[in-house]
Amino acid sequence: MRSEDPGPGGATGPGAPGGSLEGVGGGPRRLHVLSPVFFAVGHAWRLWPVALLVAARRQLWLLVLGALVLLAWSTIEWLRRTYELESGALRLEEGVLARKLRAVPFDRIQQVDLVRKPLHRLLGVATLRVETAGGGSAAEVDLDVVTLDEARALRASLLKAKARLTGAPAGQAAAGSQAAALGGDTAVGQVDAAVDVTAPRAERVLLRLGLGEVMLAGITGSRAAAALVVLGPISQASDWFPGLSDWLFSRFDPEAVTPTTPAAFAAVAVLGAVVWLGLAAASSVVTDYGFTLARAGNDLVVRRGLLERREAVLPLARLQVVRIEESLLRRALGLASIRIQSAGRAGGSDQTASRLAIPVLQRAQVNRVLEELLPGAAPVPRLRLPPPAARRRAVTRSVIVATLVMAAIALLLWWLSALDVLAVPVAFVVVAVPVLALAVTLGLVAYRHLGHATREGFLYARVGVAIRVTTAVPVAKAQSGSVRSSPFQRRAGLATLHVDIAGGGPTPRVHDESEATAERLLHVVLGRVGV
Repeated sequence: MRSEDPGPGGATGPGAPGGSLEGVGGGPRRLHVLSPVFFAVGHAWRLWPVALLVAARRQLWLLVLGALVLLAWSTIEWLRRTYELESGALRLEEGVLARKLRAVPFDRIQQVDLVRKPLHRLLGVATLRVETAGGGSAAEVDLDVVTLDEARALRASLLKAKARLTGAPAGQAAAGSQAAALGGDTAVGQVDAAVDVTAPRAERVLLRLGLGEVMLAGITGSRAAAALVVLGPISQASDWFPGLSDWLFSRFDPEAVTPTTPAAFAAVAVLGAVVWLGLAAASSVVTDYGFTLARAGNDLVVRRGLLERREAVLPLARLQVVRIEESLLRRALGLASIRIQSAGRAGGSDQTASRLAIPVLQRAQVNRVLEELLPGAAPVPRLRLPPPAARRRAVTRSVIVATLVMAAIALLLWWLSALDVLAVPVAFVVVAVPVLALAVTLGLVAYRHLGHATREGFLYARVGVAIRVTTAVPVAKAQSGSVRSSPFQRRAGLATLHVDIAGGGPTPRVHDESEATAERLLHVVLGRVGV
């Protein structure tokens, strides 16, 4: 079975733009000779429950036979899988029993990444992943595996072809400014032979994180909370292994190791905190070790990872929104993180954002990095607070939430008292006073963290208490906008501006502004009035 859709950008014919690219063309090519090994490992990973069952029955001969069958099948898959750059598209043909042809037009390519796991690095190979707009969570084309030099040459050629077809600057392509100078008027597929697309581009490092900074990112970020989720199941290990408790008690005296003094309890608490934060730091190191953010022409390059080394390239023309996130702890330490939202990924989440996110940086470096990502957007201007009606709304909403929570707790305590399970003194009701005071404080803080600002070509919005998020939106990237208001907002004369942009991810919003201001900002977003 064949499926092929070169699309509007896929002109055909030997002389058409987008013909086979020099240096990587020459007809269909097979993947690396070691690809069957990676195919077999992938199949074995999916079949591990069956392998575990066979191993438990000690039928090792069956495991060996299965491994040989998998390797033979993977070899046939390798022989039947070819790719080529031809007729304006990257074409991948595969399938043992049923044949399938996929064509990805050059002008629809959104992301070209290199992935290198430990086995890849050991063998000097890489996986090339090519994604397109609306391609779903999986890569449109996954070349697993090719040599590292071939992967870099392919990525350079694909980005160069896309740049030419979309009219982007040639420096955005992987061939760099030299290719633009030598072949700026050359049709795609007739790249000047003097341009070496395999040569590395000149890169300018914008940010590089050391090991300590990567660990700090894990300790101060959301990974610390995720580590608690891991510690929970570990604490139930005795349920998984019924004999574990007896084994431990036979080797350790419970009375000797049980903390009985304040100092012992403090030591146990410190040990627990060290393990907790250690897990968070280790998780961050595995994901973000060696984090490097660089500029190569008009492309943004991010490298990260300890076990699985990832290299992502994002043309800056695809960048839609930059979010500066500051949690309570990071604000106290003068730290922040940056998330990038890009075009090309449909749906509710943008996986490119997670690949290109800056896990942590000094607050003083934010404006410098923001200027590199969105020229003209830095420094972030002073944000304007919403009207006083928004303050009343924030406080009222916080008090209502606190009241509902206290009412639910009071109902539960009353029920337990009625059953004589728990005796609750009447004086316990005085706890509501500090709780309501705290709710009022949180409402005021939430209001103080709201705000917006405009600058020539940019809209800024801020929201959040536990995690304060400042969003910078290039007005030119806005697809549409809308002003929405709930019945409660209309009573207070307030409204919220929603800005729709390409790609997935959260919608930028200006919360609880006056209706007149929200309407004015909408006209700014739509380009009807100046900023």
